[in-house]
Amino acid sequence: MKKAPTHRLADQVLWALGRSSQHAQRLVREHMTQAGVRTQHYHVLASLADDGEAAQATLADRIGFDRSDLVTLLDELEELQLLARRVDPADRRRKIVAITPAGEKQLDAMDQLIYAAEKDLLEPLTASERKTLLALLRRLSAD
Repeated sequence: MKKAPTHRLADQVLWALGRSSQHAQRLVREHMTQAGVRTQHYHVLASLADDGEAAQATLADRIGFDRSDLVTLLDELEELQLLARRVDPADRRRKIVAITPAGEKQLDAMDQLIYAAEKDLLEPLTASERKTLLALLRRLSAD
């Protein structure tokens, strides 16, 4: 019988968390791709919904995206009418970005895809184990 491959850090929490995180992100991407949406769009819409409208540069910093890459995403989302940009009256060179009602609806649908990915990820755990895992992860992340 062939021995399962292991990594030198396989018995370390950081390694296990990293592998679990990679698996979770893969599941989210799969669900989003199957639905024809992009995870990058989710980050933009969620930030606008949760943290409010913002100047493009502020939004880029808030979500950790390169400013020039963000412009392309904003163009895509604006074309889909999921967000709106307007000139900042205090500085006409800046654009303020806000989520639209259609963007809110799309974000809700994307949330459902994330819930489905989470369900897939946590399927091997009991309800009690899921609660414990969440409580432990919140303690580690200081949330």
